[in-house]
Amino acid sequence: MPDLLELWTQRLRDSDVAVRREAIRQLELLGDPRALGALAALFALDPDLETRKLAQAVGKAIYQAAQRRIATETATSTEADRRAAAEILQRAQAKRQGR
Repeated sequence: MPDLLELWTQRLRDSDVAVRREAIRQLELLGDPRALGALAALFALDPDLETRKLAQAVGKAIYQAAQRRIATETATSTEADRRAAAEILQRAQAKRQGR
């Protein structure tokens, strides 16, 4: 059974605009930076302007929340924790940029 992140990212490719928009909202609730690549692709390629705008806004919100979380954790985490968090963020950024 797919996890929630996989389920909602799959629904971003649905032919029904309402399903895609609901998937974006659900990904926002999950707040997982691993969704950034899929949201960036939707922002770049979706035929519906409002869906693209929603994908962009949610992607920014998830990205900014991840950066705040990393900043907060950095103050109390070990060096290894900071490196691992930075790697995760770099991978999310690279995926979002299509690398």
